[in-house]
Amino acid sequence: MKKIFIYLAFPCIAFGCSDVLDTIPTDRLSSEVYWKTDQDAQLAANAIYRFLEDPGTLLSRDEMSDIARATFETSDETKIEASIADPQTGLFQNTWNDLYKGIRRCNDYMANVEKITPENEANVNTYTAEVRTLRCYFYSRLVGYFGDVPLITTPIGIAESKELTRTPVSEIYDFIYNEITDAVNYLPVTASEKGRVTKGAALGILARTMLFAAGNVTGADDRATTYYQRAKDAADAIIASGAYSLLPNYKDLFNYANENSQEVVFDKQFIKDTYANAVMNNFGAVSLGNNGSMMSPTAVLVDEYETASGKKITEDSSYDPMNPYKGRDPRLSYTLFVPGDELPNGTIYDSRPGWSTTADAIGASYQVSKTGLLPRKYINAEDIGQSNRTNCGINLIIIRYAEILLTAAEARIELNTETDIALQYINQIRQRSDVNMPALSGITSQNALREAVRHERMVELALEGNRFFDIRRWKIAEAVCNKDEIEGMRYVDKETGKLVSVTTDYKKKFTARDYLWPIPYNERQLNTNLSQNNGWN
Repeated sequence: MKKIFIYLAFPCIAFGCSDVLDTIPTDRLSSEVYWKTDQDAQLAANAIYRFLEDPGTLLSRDEMSDIARATFETSDETKIEASIADPQTGLFQNTWNDLYKGIRRCNDYMANVEKITPENEANVNTYTAEVRTLRCYFYSRLVGYFGDVPLITTPIGIAESKELTRTPVSEIYDFIYNEITDAVNYLPVTASEKGRVTKGAALGILARTMLFAAGNVTGADDRATTYYQRAKDAADAIIASGAYSLLPNYKDLFNYANENSQEVVFDKQFIKDTYANAVMNNFGAVSLGNNGSMMSPTAVLVDEYETASGKKITEDSSYDPMNPYKGRDPRLSYTLFVPGDELPNGTIYDSRPGWSTTADAIGASYQVSKTGLLPRKYINAEDIGQSNRTNCGINLIIIRYAEILLTAAEARIELNTETDIALQYINQIRQRSDVNMPALSGITSQNALREAVRHERMVELALEGNRFFDIRRWKIAEAVCNKDEIEGMRYVDKETGKLVSVTTDYKKKFTARDYLWPIPYNERQLNTNLSQNNGWN
């Protein structure tokens, strides 16, 4: 075989058969055959969506806040919330890694899309606007975690990547604002396919980013007003579009029947057997056959839910400590599983130590909730009957209309303008059909209004990954997270008949440095994610 190869190759070497040696590979995509058609742009844009967070990444952020703790003691979230993480902690590296991989795909798209002579220019312009928006989303997450990060908008080589420096976060916020403000002109109100970026999704990303930016302005910087105004304008544009509304029933927001409902502004699409997630396996009760919930919600969240009369539990004489979950804001029962609740398989959840012999009882294994409480959102009966509970097809909501209303309200409160409209937006959420909490009225001071909108964000968006960023931008993480023990569910002791609380000696310790994560220890190595050229995998 070796001689045959030599004899066959010799004529080409001798006589210069360059057309054979320069043959374009047929077993892979290359720049010589790609970036020719409208479909090439579409497929390249499609490939970027995979870098949006999955449920395990997005939802577990709230474990690093006051409303939940990480169940597993060895997790990175445990190290971070205890303030014992360092630049070598894997979550820092993985977050940096994944977001910059998405950005690299975006930069590669932007550098090549102009090679196409489009048959339908409007379609290609839409795909390009989607990519520009996704790049802004990735950068908004990066600055939310790390603050100043390298702002790279074109493909770069490995040598260049090793010389990167961090761009001031204010420049990145301006980049996001300018990019999205232009990109929305090419985006549709309703996408041709569910899950694609729309005008509403782009404006929602902008509103959320500007709200975070305003809260993180420091010192004598006067840009907070500008950021709040930008957040208000973006949220107002979504509201004025009429494209979205609240789903009447809060309890149905996170089930299969209401995927792509009128409340979903932006989500990540999943399909069983094709592109699945592991939300059931990662967050469901052990008794459902899962590996245990990564997240253990705390009493801080439970206590925030008002009584049905709209009062704090400390201010309402009708509140019964012996039945602490009764007569409360209905969103409590739609957000959490507490002892006595029916699980999606029809069995009763019982985590009470001494009472329960189920796999969910506190202390039964290291996998069970440390607080006796479990998240309910995204836990659906459709994902129980299968042997592989990592094969879930439920979509992950990234931004929903309730958040847009709360952003519009909060921006007004911070700007101290149109506070009557701010209250209207808060009340729309409180008076959703199956929530029906009393409307707020007569609140006039900015501090009281601020307290009202922050309360509403906490209970409305609980365990959806927002609290982590909220307590950082409000600069309250040190105040609300520093605890020597974590309190969980309350229940009646079997022997004494008295009310007791589940507590753990696990400590949360948040310090000023935890407002922004440290850059991973091998930053320059990780920056090669911006310079790789290994295709759209």
